[in-house]
Amino acid sequence: MMTNFLRLSEHQKSQQWIAQFYDSKDRALATQLINQLKLVSNREFECGIEQAITRLHDDLKARIAVYPVAPPIPNEIAGYDPFTGGIPREENTTSRAVGRRRQFGSEDRVGHILKNIQERFKRDKNSTSSIECCPTLIQLKTQKIYNIVLVDDICGSGKRITDYWKKLIPRHIKSLLSFKRYNLWIILYAITRNGKNVIFKTMPNFPHSNLITVLPEIHWHEFLTSELRGLCTSYARKFRIGSSGLGYRDSLSNIVFEHGCPNNLPKILWMNINGWSGLFPNRSIPNEMRPCFDADGSARASEVLWQVNQPGLALSLLDALDHTVPLTTEQRIMLAMLGLRLRGVSENNLAVKLFLTHQQCKEALQILIEMGLYDKRLTHVTQLGREFVSRFRERFGPARRLRAVAKSPESYYPQQCEGELQ
Repeated sequence: MMTNFLRLSEHQKSQQWIAQFYDSKDRALATQLINQLKLVSNREFECGIEQAITRLHDDLKARIAVYPVAPPIPNEIAGYDPFTGGIPREENTTSRAVGRRRQFGSEDRVGHILKNIQERFKRDKNSTSSIECCPTLIQLKTQKIYNIVLVDDICGSGKRITDYWKKLIPRHIKSLLSFKRYNLWIILYAITRNGKNVIFKTMPNFPHSNLITVLPEIHWHEFLTSELRGLCTSYARKFRIGSSGLGYRDSLSNIVFEHGCPNNLPKILWMNINGWSGLFPNRSIPNEMRPCFDADGSARASEVLWQVNQPGLALSLLDALDHTVPLTTEQRIMLAMLGLRLRGVSENNLAVKLFLTHQQCKEALQILIEMGLYDKRLTHVTQLGREFVSRFRERFGPARRLRAVAKSPESYYPQQCEGELQ
């Protein structure tokens, strides 16, 4: 279902955030920064994770065990009753965790998704599932499950996954994995280059093919100009938000989930401290901004086209939004893909540039091929595709916006008014 188009920078909350910057140049850079964010709705996230898991299950043709990547909960944490806090398990302990509340995170949302998938893959209510959520070591052995899948929303710095591997995966499982008795898989919605490097450095024997992501690897370092980096770091220092301000361990991503803002985004986007108000305060999502997560990303596509020296096509895409019969999301994606290919962006980088899932990019490219706008064998835009882009640019370009005003004023006056001829 199509939603009303709205650039993130046009939202009232965004305008309030932008107004905090000192001058017009900084406000323009802040506008550019937030318009490049990729907003992922709850529906997109759940469907993406579920499709990745079920596709792996179908490919393996075997039972799998799925685990949300979560930090360990100390035994002393109080929290079985959210109102009273419960009673710590060990009364005579010096642990600083005694009496503290449990902190809920994105791993709890992932765990709920995995639990629902488990229920869907049961043959009946009391049977086991072919996709088991968090089975114990005994259950893995008795149910003969040999494929272990770790699931998370985003791997930014890589620390959460590597900590999970080091501290929570039992030695027995690691031993069986080393002997190829078990197989380990990691499924993520998104991953940064830093996170990917950390995973393979910490887990050198982990097969690259066993890392599955819904979105392609994030290269946001390449999107952020030196001016945007300077904006993030300078304001982080001015308001004592942090030394660099480029997210946790400088892992830098541009993905914002409707269930929460990761700490890998520039800190000026989410920190509330020392008089500075983040757009996503303390990594939460304001209710007023939730409709933005259903937008179709047309503004982001136009920003990318502008960056690769396709300003005419970028402006034409924006102008077409106000047309009586606006383009569909798929049509805008296909036009953007043609524009990027005409500027030399490779097929492999189309999903990265437009922040599309691998499946979305594949489907859009297939439609272009079937329409004769793109030649898959020669991997270039056909002559028909070039003409298509050219005519679209002319139809919604400056020639249409700057049409000459008629010389004769008579054409601008009505023939009659309230039934009387003029």
